[in-house]
Amino acid sequence: MALKDIIGQQRALDILRGCISRDRIPHALLFTGDEGIGKRLTAINFAKALNCLNEQEDDLFAMSEELSASSAADEIDNCGVCASCRKIDKGNHPDVIMIAPEGDGGQITVSVIRELEGSLSYKPFEGKWKIAIIDNADRLNQSAANAFLQTLEEPSPQSILILISSRPDILLPTIRSRCQRINFSPLPVDTMSALIVEKTGELDSEQSFLLSRLSGGRPGYALNDELISRRDQSFNVLIKLLDTHEEDLWESRDEMGEWFEWCELWLRDLAVFLATGRTDFLINSDKENEIRAISSGTDLRSILKLGREIHNIKSKLNFNLNKQLTLNYTGLLLKKMLRRESVSN
Repeated sequence: MALKDIIGQQRALDILRGCISRDRIPHALLFTGDEGIGKRLTAINFAKALNCLNEQEDDLFAMSEELSASSAADEIDNCGVCASCRKIDKGNHPDVIMIAPEGDGGQITVSVIRELEGSLSYKPFEGKWKIAIIDNADRLNQSAANAFLQTLEEPSPQSILILISSRPDILLPTIRSRCQRINFSPLPVDTMSALIVEKTGELDSEQSFLLSRLSGGRPGYALNDELISRRDQSFNVLIKLLDTHEEDLWESRDEMGEWFEWCELWLRDLAVFLATGRTDFLINSDKENEIRAISSGTDLRSILKLGREIHNIKSKLNFNLNKQLTLNYTGLLLKKMLRRESVSN
């Protein structure tokens, strides 16, 4: 895969290609946008373009006689077949370092950052650039974030740091201020739907349109085979919380966070239906009967208030809220605001 294969992020790609064409690569970049939108994929292919062994400088110089600078920049990409590109794809290039949260706490620790500092202190071994891609950079714990500041303030020559985050506001302001921020946007529903049909080759327009809306314009979500089943499971959890079940409904903190995202989507549909009475505005358009059933026991004001409470809980999940207490409190909120003892499928 190459930069040209990334769909719907033309502005971000133009910025990155412009940096290469002008030979002015920022020491630190911050890729922001929703989960599953293509940030990590773009970072990997940008690293491939920077270290691609099939040099493009001569080709770009020749093209500059006939093309504008912007047109020439559009041609910048990786070949995808040279030894460097293949190694990066496989994750074993000595000059491209991938960092992600690990362990039960799902954090990036100070020991990982210290190891990164040591690696960046050496010159590139094979490529032109030493590149570190820090996925979910907002998961840097306090010690790691403070240590990482030194790396940003004292950059090694020929090194590039690419931070990826769907929650950039959680990063230290001093980290954000030292990075060039590049925003990634959700794909329009029509574009997303066409991409799904192209990639799967087996879904009709109605199915692809549903996946487009559920994914929120995020290709990584839309092309996930489990998207519908995860959505349905989130509804099952909602029903259980409305009943008297007190069992542990979330196996992990990440699963709990994902449920709150789905819950906001369900509440959005409830609010839309109560406000307009129209089902063609629903995102979960195939769950019309379920939404009607729940809405019969509540009103718009209660749904809006519940939505604010759910959003407030979700925003605090990073502060290690007790899982069982969160479960119990959320269940009480749902019972109170939806005014029902139970809802059946």
